[in-house]
Amino acid sequence: MKEEDIQNLVDSAVAQYGTLDILVNNAGIMDNFEPAADIEDDSWERIFAVNTTSVMRATRKALKVFLEKGSGNIINIASIGGLQGSRAGATYTASKHAVVGFTKNTGFMYANSGIRCNAIAPGGVETNIGSTMTHINEFGMGRTQSGMGVNPRMGKPDEIAYVALFLASDESSFVNGTVITADSGWIAY
Repeated sequence: MKEEDIQNLVDSAVAQYGTLDILVNNAGIMDNFEPAADIEDDSWERIFAVNTTSVMRATRKALKVFLEKGSGNIINIASIGGLQGSRAGATYTASKHAVVGFTKNTGFMYANSGIRCNAIAPGGVETNIGSTMTHINEFGMGRTQSGMGVNPRMGKPDEIAYVALFLASDESSFVNGTVITADSGWIAY
């Protein structure tokens, strides 16, 4: 997302509702399962712009509102790709690892200001993220396939939304700076 789009997003929410209480950063595109030797700069930059830079920019903007009012809640959608090394290509994996680290740092840094930041790490979910892949790297895809066979099932978007609702609620008031995995036990193997 462009900086001006994020500014407008938060400013519009505050103008319409009077404040901002919860920010959910739910942007993500896939790579084409490229291993490191096959990464092209423009692909790396585009995937990081969507998967990581947009999370930083939206968080930075929301924090101005949250710090002023002394409370706020940030929920980042990471991925089990941010916890494992072989669920996607190198670029997607690195971008989601960055979201996990950013989440932990933000949660810690602003904990004393009444602001929480957590992430959800979904496994495979039935969304349109696959449509962001254009030319699958056969070598990279082949290397990830051994882990795909232990995936118990694909998730539904509502199942991830329920985790987000928990993190957005007061019931999760003691949860901060962490990642909740929602993958039907995929990474437990």
